[in-house]
Formats: sequence, C-alpha cells, structure tokens
Amino acid sequence: MKTICLYYTRTNTTKAAMEHLAKLLDADLAEYTDGKDRSGILGYIGACFVSQKKAASQISIKGDIQLDAYDRVIIGMPVWVEGPCAIGRGFIEKYKTKLPKDVYYAVTQMGKVGYETKIKAMDEILGRSSAGQISLR
Repeated sequence: MKTICLYYTRTNTTKAAMEHLAKLLDADLAEYTDGKDRSGILGYIGACFVSQKKAASQISIKGDIQLDAYDRVIIGMPVWVEGPCAIGRGFIEKYKTKLPKDVYYAVTQMGKVGYETKIKAMDEILGRSSAGQISLR
C-alpha cells in the first residue's frame, strides 16, 4: 500500500510527528501550506482568528505530488482553538475529491479534552468517515 503523510505545521511540532510517522510507515512525506508565516505570538493570534472565522485558506502542496498515486493518505495538522486548523480544513475542502478511500488523521494538540469533535468536523468536510485517526498531545 503506497502511503503519503501530508502535514501543516506552525511550530514544527506536527512536522516532527509526521516525519516520525512517515519513517515508521516507509511513506512519502509532504507539507501543505497557505504560504503565510504564522510564527511567533502574532502568528498565533492570527491563526486563532482565522480558525474562529472558519475561513478556508488558499492551500497548496509543496513538491510535485500526485494524490491519485497513493492508496492511503495521512493528514497531519494542529488543532487551533479546539477545532481543526484553518489550513487543514482548507486542505480537506480543496482535495477531498482527489483523496483515496483510506484517509487517516494525525492531530497534534495541547488541549485537555478529547479529539473526537475535531475528527467529526474533519469528516464532515471530507464528506465521509476517515479510516482512522490519532491524537498526539
């Protein structure tokens, strides 16, 4: 089964987790982004604002990635303001018709509550249930 781990990261936490996961699974790895610098405190505040508005950003995958070449996609993203990050939400919205049957989520978070509502929100955007998920805190 050919697998790709795709991720968005603001602080490199999700990147590190997805690099480890890709290595364990012998999977390809690529970053998706909206091209905006969200580092530092101003980046954090802006990220929270975007998430509260539930705005979908203009998303692209770095590199020459053909999603239809993969049997399984693992989408990594942080959770912002107790929901999927705006960039992750935008990625799912943009690419949902190009994703294979087996879609998994890897969510990084600092929250103390469960991740089930975040996964449900992501599945609603995808238009179907994911094949599985993991939450890293």
